[in-house]
Amino acid sequence: MMEKKPAKNKTLAIPCPQCTIKAKVPVDRITKEGLIYACPKCKTSILAARTEKGVSVRRATVAEKMDRESAPTAKDIPAEIIKGAPSWIVTFADLATLLLTFFVLMLSFANMDIVKFQDLMGSVQEAYGVTKAERGQFQAVSKGRFADVDSNIKKSPEVVAREKLVDIIYDSVIRAGFKTNASITSTDEGVRVRIKGRALFDPGKSELRPESSDFLKELSVVIKTTKDLIVVVEGHTDNRPIHTKRFPSNWELSTLRASKALERMLQLGAPADRMSAAGYADTRPLFPNDREETRPLNRRIEFLFKRG
Repeated sequence: MMEKKPAKNKTLAIPCPQCTIKAKVPVDRITKEGLIYACPKCKTSILAARTEKGVSVRRATVAEKMDRESAPTAKDIPAEIIKGAPSWIVTFADLATLLLTFFVLMLSFANMDIVKFQDLMGSVQEAYGVTKAERGQFQAVSKGRFADVDSNIKKSPEVVAREKLVDIIYDSVIRAGFKTNASITSTDEGVRVRIKGRALFDPGKSELRPESSDFLKELSVVIKTTKDLIVVVEGHTDNRPIHTKRFPSNWELSTLRASKALERMLQLGAPADRMSAAGYADTRPLFPNDREETRPLNRRIEFLFKRG
């Protein structure tokens, strides 16, 4: 039951209990016995009665309508509907809110601190090592396209072949026990396997660590058993200078490390006509070299698998 105080003017805006539409009802027609009138919109019979606190408004019962047939009814009251906002305004308000949210997100992305974002990703990779969708081990990233936007879209043979190769390399790395030291990236260029530098070499040295043999053997098997597969072994360092008799600069260190890894894979059965090595020193960093927490991530060996 709703309570409305009589207005000082000649009419009182009373909402319908059924449809909530307000109608202007003459105040002088509302008595203690009650005034029964019909809602101008839904025609619901409404009883408005004067009380000590104001006006009581509720839906009239059948008995009340029968008892008060002689009382003033809707025919006697030219009630005026007080219209509110149209119904479409709710949908329009939702659309405006969504558009505002969209542009706020666009603005925030445009002002993103790329360095901080790379630092964050580096910390995640350092903590978790290799990741893989739904398996928690490898991170297979497809650059330049959205992965699995629509499962009904037919994938090209090249994409299917790369996905199959990612799975094969993943299984090989797991068998070699290198899951915390490796990451896999799938791009249009091919499948790239990144290995942390300390997993294969000691700092400042080019001799392979003994535990690297199982991993290199697994990769050699993949190359040997996969037709038309070409592999480039790449050596990368950070920007910390090195000046020794054997390594006058990072160029010699990165190149010799890549060559040592390639040489070991040839010994393990990898075909020489489909292998090559290259050293890039500190010219292709993954993360900023001016921070201690990200510099070690740039010391790595990469294996690029691509079709010949």
